[in-house]
Amino acid sequence: MKIVAEFNLEYEAEIAKGLLKSEGIEAVIMNVNSPYPGITMGRHGVELMVADEDLEAAKKILADTEAVED
Repeated sequence: MKIVAEFNLEYEAEIAKGLLKSEGIEAVIMNVNSPYPGITMGRHGVELMVADEDLEAAKKILADTEAVED
């Protein structure tokens, strides 16, 4: 598993996970251990991870979506 993206908030990671799933890529959200909304317990933000073989495709999907939002 590799980190494809990091987010400040869990719901942002959930949206990205759903987008990847709609494209046939399974993803896992890590670093969501805080009992307090909006605060992560890891050194980094909320991490979205995919299988090694899906990393490049997942990066492209997320980058293409980001370009549309801008």
